[in-house]
Amino acid sequence: MDLVEVAGDPGATQVLRSRIKAELEDALGAGSVLCDAREDGFLLALPAADKALLLRNLDQMLQRLPFCGLDQPGRGTSVTGRAGVVWIADMQGCEAEELHRAAVTAVSAARIAQRSRLIFDGTDREAIADLQRTAHLICDLPAAVEEGRMILLAQEIVSCAPGALRGREYEVLLQMHGRNGQAFAPGFFLQAAEQSRLIEIVDNWVLRSVLLDNAARLRAAPEVKVSLNVAARTLSGPGFAGGLEAMLRTGGVDPRRVQLEITETAQIRDLQQAQSNIRAARAMGCRIALDDFGAGMSGYGYLKAFDPDCLKIDGSLIANVADESHPDARIVPSIINLAHDLGVEVVAEHVSSPEILQALVGFGIDKVQGFQLGRPGPLQSVFENREQWETFSCSS
Repeated sequence: MDLVEVAGDPGATQVLRSRIKAELEDALGAGSVLCDAREDGFLLALPAADKALLLRNLDQMLQRLPFCGLDQPGRGTSVTGRAGVVWIADMQGCEAEELHRAAVTAVSAARIAQRSRLIFDGTDREAIADLQRTAHLICDLPAAVEEGRMILLAQEIVSCAPGALRGREYEVLLQMHGRNGQAFAPGFFLQAAEQSRLIEIVDNWVLRSVLLDNAARLRAAPEVKVSLNVAARTLSGPGFAGGLEAMLRTGGVDPRRVQLEITETAQIRDLQQAQSNIRAARAMGCRIALDDFGAGMSGYGYLKAFDPDCLKIDGSLIANVADESHPDARIVPSIINLAHDLGVEVVAEHVSSPEILQALVGFGIDKVQGFQLGRPGPLQSVFENREQWETFSCSS
C-alpha cells in the first residue's frame, strides 16, 4: 500500500500512519500488515484463496483512504493510495527480500501507470525484472547524462510528395547506455522519467546537444530539418521558451528547421503556460507537432488548444490500416481528412511494411516514418555523404 500524499505537520504523519494501519487490518484482517515497507507505504501479506474477494476488499480500502483524516481544527489531511499486488502460489523457497522488492516494484509500476492498483503473477519474474531494470535506469539517468552515456539517434521522416528528396527531415531519438555498455531503448526509461522532473533534465540535454553541440553540422547542411521531442512537463515550465530562444541564437540554427514534438499531453500541468511557450516557439519560427495523436482521449482537445502544424498519428493505429475490415482502416483516414481540413500536416509513425505504406498513401498521408523507410541510426551519420541522397516515391 503506497501512501502518496499527506498534508499536515510531521507529528500528525505518524498518527495518521497508525490510523491507516488500523484501518488496513480492520478491512483486510488482523496481522495483514507485516511491516512498514517505506516511510510512505505499508507491506501487506494476504491469503489469496479467494482472489476476487481479496481484490474487492482492497479496492474498498483504497476508496476509504481519502476519509482517513485527523481531527485537527482548522487543518485538514489528504491521503490517496495505490496498491501493487503480487500473487505468490507457493511461498516455499521465496526469500523475504525478493518478495519485498517485488511488492515495491509493483506499487511503483502502479504509480507510473497512474492506476489505483496493478497486479503481477508471482511467476512472471520477467515482467517484475523488467520493472526493476527500469527503476535502476531511472536512478542512473542523471549520471548517464553527466557521463555522456546518453546517445542521440535519428530516424528519417519521409515525404510522400511526388519527387520529394530523401534525407531532408529526421526525428531525434534517444538511447541510454548502462555502465556495462548495454544499450537501452527509450521504452525502458522515458515513460517512467515523464512522471518526474527527470524528464526535464533529459529534454534540456537533448535540446542543448542538438542545437548547440551539433549546431555547426546543422549550419553546414541547411537542407536538414530536425524534430525534437518535448514532454508535457517540460513544456509547462516558465523558462522553456527563453531557454529555447537562447540555444537557437547561440547555435545560429534557423528556427524554421526545428519542429517540437509535444509528447505525453495528458501530463500537462499548466495549460496556459504550455500555450504561452508554444506561441513563443512558433513566433521564433519553430513548427509544432502533436506526437502520438489518437492514443488517448485528450488529443482532440489539444489539437484545438495548441493549433499544431503537424499531427503524428500513433503507431498503435497504424499497424492494422492495411486490413480493410479493421476499424483503424477507417479511423486513420478520418484523422487525415480532419487534419487536412484544418490545414495541418499528417505523419504516420511505425510504418513497418509495404502494405501499410501503400494503404497510407491511398489515404492521402503527407509523410511516413518507420522501419519500412529506415531504422534509427547515429545522429552524426545524417550529416555524412549528403550528396548521395536521391528522390523517393512512396507509391513505388
